[in-house]
Amino acid sequence: MFGAMLRSALPPLGSIFVRGPSCGSRNGCAWSVMCFRTESPLSLMGGALREKSCLKTNKSAAKRFIVRGNGRIKRGKGGRSHNTGHKGRKRVNQLAASAPITEKAIEERMRRLIRA
Repeated sequence: MFGAMLRSALPPLGSIFVRGPSCGSRNGCAWSVMCFRTESPLSLMGGALREKSCLKTNKSAAKRFIVRGNGRIKRGKGGRSHNTGHKGRKRVNQLAASAPITEKAIEERMRRLIRA
């Protein structure tokens, strides 16, 4: 009963969904991605449904960066995979530890890449 009432209040789905780069995003979409328009009545229903983003997650960045419980982004240090024979033991052990991203601009860029 509630579903029928909701369907009658909303316009047909053909006017809500848009395919391809005409969805209005800055970066454009792949043709196979379905996007919401920003003026969609579904987005105005009290936050019950969120708009779908047209940006895909950068999988290489998602494998390298992890969001910690406090919200900071964790990254691994480079230089430990090979050529460690001449490096001291303390230096190699310190390279094994993770580190946070400290600069705000880079952190925001990484959040956009990993969609966090």
